[in-house]
Amino acid sequence: MCYCLTGGDRDRMTANHESYLLMASTQNDMEDWVKSIRRVIWGPFGGGIFGQKLEDTVRYEKRYGNRLAPMLVEQCVDFIRQRGLKEEGLFRLPGQANLVKELQDAFDCGEKPSFDSNTDVHTVASLLKLYLRELPEPVIPYAKYEDFLACAKLLSKDEEAGIKELAKQVKSLPVVNYNLLKYICR
Repeated sequence: MCYCLTGGDRDRMTANHESYLLMASTQNDMEDWVKSIRRVIWGPFGGGIFGQKLEDTVRYEKRYGNRLAPMLVEQCVDFIRQRGLKEEGLFRLPGQANLVKELQDAFDCGEKPSFDSNTDVHTVASLLKLYLRELPEPVIPYAKYEDFLACAKLLSKDEEAGIKELAKQVKSLPVVNYNLLKYICR
């Protein structure tokens, strides 16, 4: 398998117009190479957001105004609110895998694709789940995991004390994590 990697979008190319030829033994290997390279190339331009730290995405996107959540999350949630709240199996039924991949690649290359009336709500929900799943650290950071488990145990024993402890733990989250959790829950 061969793939020729060029600057792609001529408007964003650097002064160095070199092309590279990549070779891989399988299509999956080739796609992994191209995906990794695109993330590195487009990262400084806001691309490569899948697998990027939440705080890095938020820091980059501040140029476009203050947001509670990354643009991809807001775009997915807005679409789901408009078209999917009555959809049966939302977040359980998978979207169109090829379209999810296309949208992921578009976001990773620095594009901001829009969803039109023909876009399947399950595809958008799958894209949102994929983004959250690929965060290097979950919305509830690993360091807080045990504290949140303790809250769940306390909630089952003493609901009032558990709710107070849960509120305390949620407020102790890093700001970007807190804002994303708040946005998703809302």
